[in-house]
Amino acid sequence: MSIFDELGIDRYINAHDTRTIYGGSRMSDETLKVMREASESFVDFQQMQSILGKEIAKMTHNEGAYICNGASAGLLLAAAVCISEGDLFEYRKLPDIRNMKNEIIVMRCQRNAYDKAIEASGAHIVEIGDADETLCYELEGAINEHTAALFYFESSNYKKASMTLQKAVEIAHKYNVPVVVDAAAQLPPVDNLWKFTKIGADMVIFSGGKTLCGPQESGLILGNKKYLDACLQLGAPMHGICRSSKISREVMAGLYQAVKIFVNEDPDTYYSSLYSKCQGLKDVMDSTGIFSAYITEMGPVGQKYPRVFGKIIGDYSVDEINQRMLDKHIYIGVDNQEKAIYISPLNITGEETIIVQNALIDVAKSLTKRK
Repeated sequence: MSIFDELGIDRYINAHDTRTIYGGSRMSDETLKVMREASESFVDFQQMQSILGKEIAKMTHNEGAYICNGASAGLLLAAAVCISEGDLFEYRKLPDIRNMKNEIIVMRCQRNAYDKAIEASGAHIVEIGDADETLCYELEGAINEHTAALFYFESSNYKKASMTLQKAVEIAHKYNVPVVVDAAAQLPPVDNLWKFTKIGADMVIFSGGKTLCGPQESGLILGNKKYLDACLQLGAPMHGICRSSKISREVMAGLYQAVKIFVNEDPDTYYSSLYSKCQGLKDVMDSTGIFSAYITEMGPVGQKYPRVFGKIIGDYSVDEINQRMLDKHIYIGVDNQEKAIYISPLNITGEETIIVQNALIDVAKSLTKRK
């Protein structure tokens, strides 16, 4: 009997996305094996972080790497590093930011739920731009002696009004201001692991528990050696505001293994396997008579993987279809603006794909019978 059955915890098929509230993603057997091995021995944490960081940096074509306790913890640590300028004495004062560079610039169009992790460092967020555009003079005008960093949130949802990362880096570096990119969900493609640092970002943050398929509570900071060395010196388990972002040796080992698998996987084979699931789901949706289905080539924030959408034909409710799938313990995505449901193939096995297909057929039959 599984622990879920023992405790009466409901299990779901995740046909929606790599969302934290569902559990992120699935880890491979190889990753779980490495985590189990790591649990059986004790280590010097800083040595382990240092060695794993060097190996991950090589794999991802970066100067440095640091494993953190999720992307949100990565934002907090990156902010702390920039405010304290890597000085341990100053870092230990945080979140008291008096007499330190304490302003972090964020584009107004990129404000989101996760930037609270920046403020947790004690930093004051300074907004630039508006919902339509962010202009160069606004960034230049916001930089002053109190500026600690510019944080840039990479997402196709923000692209319309954002200054390009290239231009942001150019202006920030002109005034010796570091640039931190939150790219938590920006995988695949695999070359995003080095794309943003090649553009010039000083630190780039990825979630470990999304498409990297590492432990859900893991994250990865990549970038400039100077800043990654500071992450190693200031980050957990060192005392200070990031102490609560502790990470275990098991999680560090697991993310290392997950990154190794991800960077060595053939992108075309990976994409083809996902597309095949989408095609099967599209065919089923079209056959029900209540969907007009199509496949997109992009994830919800601009990632490169396919999803299948089913625009609803007729007077059926998106929310009702979603609820009927939930009643079958299946998570799906909902786009109320397009009056559509959508399914991501990232977290469903071949067997689960068939279950989802059959559930869609059952839901469609029940709705059409009611008519």
